[in-house]
This record gives sequence, C-alpha cells and structure tokens, in this order.
Amino acid sequence: MELAVELNCDEINALQFPVVVEMWDHRTFGRVKRAYLREFPTKSERQRVAYYYKKFYRWYLIKGAPQTAFFKPEQLRFINRVVNFFGTA
Repeated sequence: MELAVELNCDEINALQFPVVVEMWDHRTFGRVKRAYLREFPTKSERQRVAYYYKKFYRWYLIKGAPQTAFFKPEQLRFINRVVNFFGTA
C-alpha cells in the first residue's frame, strides 16, 4: 500500500506551479538549457518534468487548480525540485 498526500486548493497554489508554465520556454536555450540538463540529467527525469508541465499548464491556463489533488511524497519532492529550478532559472 502506497502513501498519498491529499492537497487542498490552497496547498496546491502554494506549490507555485505557474512558475513552471511561465519559464518553460527558457529551458531550450543558453545558460538555462545547460542548467536544465545538469539538474535533470536523465531522459526519464526530463519526461517527468514534461508530464508535470502539461498538468500545470492545464491547471494554470485552462481549467484552474483542482479542489483536491493526491500526490505521493516522492512526487511532491520532485515537484518542489522542478519549481525551485524554474523559479531560480
């Protein structure tokens, strides 16, 4: 049995997921591209980042943040790592 954390709307917004959506295009060139490849060196990590980008894009620009969402603790750690990277890029 896996542990899941339920986040309400305020906690989801506290993740600062719009930062990923706003900075997504910057990951393809220059200094940010080099840092992106250093931070997420494997293809599987970059695929996970792209998966969360699609989810966050939908939340930010199309549907709005959901009332509740369930994440595993390791998913939350990865999301925080992604948001921290794009927030400082």
